[in-house]
Amino acid sequence: MRLPKGRNTLMSNTTHISNEESGDKAGEAYWTKVWKETVLPEPIDIHKGDINHHVYRSLHSFFTELFKGVDTKGKTILEIGCGNSVFLNYFHQEFGLDVSGVDYSEYGCMQTRRIFERDGVPGTVYLADAFAPPAELVDRFDYVISLGVAEHFEDTAKALEAFARFVKPGGVLITSVPNLVGVTGYMQTRMNKPVMDIHVPMDKEYLDNAVKKAGLKTLMSKYFVSVSFAVTLEGLNGERIPNFTLKKIILKTMRYSSKLIWILERAIGSLPEGKMLSAGIINAARKAG
Repeated sequence: MRLPKGRNTLMSNTTHISNEESGDKAGEAYWTKVWKETVLPEPIDIHKGDINHHVYRSLHSFFTELFKGVDTKGKTILEIGCGNSVFLNYFHQEFGLDVSGVDYSEYGCMQTRRIFERDGVPGTVYLADAFAPPAELVDRFDYVISLGVAEHFEDTAKALEAFARFVKPGGVLITSVPNLVGVTGYMQTRMNKPVMDIHVPMDKEYLDNAVKKAGLKTLMSKYFVSVSFAVTLEGLNGERIPNFTLKKIILKTMRYSSKLIWILERAIGSLPEGKMLSAGIINAARKAG
């Protein structure tokens, strides 16, 4: 399917802030390597009964509540760190939002463009550093979202301040980070510490405080998914980590256990979400008008 001319574009701003200046614990080279080794993810379909879409359905509940009573059709959303992401297509298809993404990995941007093309979604991708935004993107978007980005920066509030520059006055910044202060963080440290070291572990209180420090007012904030063990066993430099096979067996067992709990929740209702076992934290906050 050919998209409307001029929408599905890769626009470039070559200004980049160094890792030292931004406090980026991962860096562009890391993400480019990750995306080169990652296949395109399948589209998000929260209407499927597939248990593997449980996390998506949990996030969908949050977004449905956030957008309740709002005519989102034609409003704009920008995803920061959009490389290889299928969430922009989800926002366009479920809520009618006009979608854009920004990433500092050229390869990640190209992956997002391929996802737009595959799913027939019109969108724009900007190759730029979120800490050095193109002037035309400042104060431009109704919603700005980052999913698993803010935790890679040493100063969370500083990162959120940078991300909020893209938000219109009165608009909303949505921030989601993995929950690495509970069991998942412990497992990640024990099984593959180098990956844990490029994250800043935070709980909901920490994230909420960083949002406040960044000058934003929280509208909604919560843990999501009652139980999850999202540990990665991929080595930072592509090297096989020690005791990989044993760790993989242990991790698979725990992941199957979490899926059994998700199936049980369909029958008895959702279990409490919290610091110890939940998959992540999500916060929606308004920028001053």
